[in-house]
Amino acid sequence: MSFLSKHVDGLLSMDWQTLVVLAVLCSMAAYFIKEYLANPPMIIFVYPVLVLCSILVQYLFILADLYPPKQLDQWLMWTIIASITGTLVGTVLVACLGNLMDRAGSRRGQARAPRKAGA
Repeated sequence: MSFLSKHVDGLLSMDWQTLVVLAVLCSMAAYFIKEYLANPPMIIFVYPVLVLCSILVQYLFILADLYPPKQLDQWLMWTIIASITGTLVGTVLVACLGNLMDRAGSRRGQARAPRKAGA
């Protein structure tokens, strides 16, 4: 349990500048993803997934000590990379969930379809 609480504490202690950069970059990605959704208002459910995936990737970069956080140029580069990676992972995750929901919905529709007389 202490293992989980340590990581949750690490996620919650991320600085606000990093969170703002990740949120802005994910919002720009969500704006362009919105055009390809079947129902564009569904972006309100996609955006939090993108931000969460980006925060998790950034936390993994911090745990791996890939860059010194005191240098501005390296911090910005790794934050942008975390945002891109998180957006890709989030987009794939949302696409897979949407595909599963479509398949489940089409099976329910086929099972409930009324039979034709004489068939």
